[in-house]
Amino acid sequence: IENANTFGVPVVVAINRRWHDTDAELEIIRAACMEAGAARAVVANHWAEGGYGAKALAEAVVEVCEEGKGAFKLLYPDSMSIMEKLNTIATTVYGAGSVEYSDEAKAQIERYESLGFGNLPV
Repeated sequence: IENANTFGVPVVVAINRRWHDTDAELEIIRAACMEAGAARAVVANHWAEGGYGAKALAEAVVEVCEEGKGAFKLLYPDSMSIMEKLNTIATTVYGAGSVEYSDEAKAQIERYESLGFGNLPV
């Protein structure tokens, strides 16, 4: 949820109901999703009820889309160096404190950039 929100994309979480799930358990999951930043979190029972079991989920997706709050943005500009892009991904998406590169990795990155691949997405 946090990663998707980083990209400016509203998140709709499908909580898949199984036959043994209690309403209380599902509500705990739903509340945790909302607290984590989901736009909606909906219990879906499509595995047992087919399309009907996913109706509320589909309606939630439509509602979120119609709200128009999505503002997709890339994690980094193309102009960043490959190392800067990797550092951004590692720290933002994966929660790394830092990134260390071997000499071999540094040499490969330098080569890719010298060949003109530095502006490509990572």
